[in-house]
Amino acid sequence: MDTLVIALRVALSLGVVLALMWVLHRRMQKGQFGAGRTRGRRSASVEVVARQGIGGKASVVVVDVDGERLVLGVAEQGVTLLTSGQAPAPELTLVTGPVALPTADAFRAELDRQDQAAPGLPVVAATPADTGRPGSDPLPLRPRGRRAHRTVTGDKRVVPIAAQLQGSILSADTWRQAASVLRSRRTG
Repeated sequence: MDTLVIALRVALSLGVVLALMWVLHRRMQKGQFGAGRTRGRRSASVEVVARQGIGGKASVVVVDVDGERLVLGVAEQGVTLLTSGQAPAPELTLVTGPVALPTADAFRAELDRQDQAAPGLPVVAATPADTGRPGSDPLPLRPRGRRAHRTVTGDKRVVPIAAQLQGSILSADTWRQAASVLRSRRTG
């Protein structure tokens, strides 16, 4: 019974914390706290286009503010307006040519052609004489030195043999060795 009461208290506490986080997130998005707040005025959209350092702590900054481009000199003493002008309009790419879509008959013909093709990988020539290129051998189906897997009867799953699992976390021997080391440390 005590466990149930503790679990309910933890769940309720977690719910309160998550609800508080959600409320704070919503308020931050709407700009009702500190940084986003502008006291009744609409905030200007400011985008830094480029920045170039010209000395130790001096730089030139190009900024777009509500459709106007400003070039500012920024130094340790302050910020100076160097020049201003109209911000260039964003470039839009228009597709003017016609787009050729395949017809339903052409699509159906391609599907039929793919269905009639033999399934599987393409056949690789077995001898260099078959391809006309020297030294072209077929690729092996599995890497050399690996043993075949046992399969569980009646099931399509592949079960690796014990030698392949040796030293891995999946090996029962690894767990037995870990348990014996822990037992020996407790007694010693």
